[in-house]
Amino acid sequence: MQLIDRALNALEILSQNMNGMSVTDLAEQLGIPASSTHRILSSLKGNHFVVQDEHTKKYRLGYKICAIATGVVKGSALTQAAQMPMRRLAEKIDRNVVLCIMEHGAVMNVACSERGDSNMYMVKIGHEIPFYSTSAGRVFMAYMNWSEALDILDREKRTKTTPNTKTDLKELNEELDRIHNQGYAVIDEELQMGIIGAACPVFDRNGELAAAIAFTSMKDGDTEKMFQRICQLKECAKEISEAIR
Repeated sequence: MQLIDRALNALEILSQNMNGMSVTDLAEQLGIPASSTHRILSSLKGNHFVVQDEHTKKYRLGYKICAIATGVVKGSALTQAAQMPMRRLAEKIDRNVVLCIMEHGAVMNVACSERGDSNMYMVKIGHEIPFYSTSAGRVFMAYMNWSEALDILDREKRTKTTPNTKTDLKELNEELDRIHNQGYAVIDEELQMGIIGAACPVFDRNGELAAAIAFTSMKDGDTEKMFQRICQLKECAKEISEAIR
């Protein structure tokens, strides 16, 4: 079991270092000897889960991981139901549209329809995103009890990634109430300067929060256009909610 845990941890670390890692660097992050790390990588390489660069000798994820991830996404009723509405919305607003879920106390991007400016905030499928400084993360917290949200906020470092990032608990509490009442969240240059994002809740047949649908955009100062996009986002969220009921 320990070997399996270490192999899975190695894959997770490699997923966050797309340029590859040396045996030494990976061993340091895993907290195990380089010899043990080398054995793990050799096994993963033999099964095509990782590949090794011939020149740098660094290891990175192999395409077999992509095949597994694709199978997970395609096999989800939620992602299947969201696929076409997301694509239509992305075409309408000419922006990246992302589907996020909460699993094991973390918010994760699970699907994306890419459109618009390639310079926008990069969406990585399968990667966790912060609760406190993303529109999807705040949607999930807005539909929790404040005590649950507070546990998450206490766990996160709440680093100010931009001058606009909200980190004050009182301010965040008020923001979550506002999100719950209006049915959407907006992040205005809080995660990255020049980027604005919005998210809406998706509900299952029991009326429980199942996911959040979000988009990111370069900030252009056109508030009327932004409001139109949010209205279209709400319609998309409603369509997905109806499809999974």
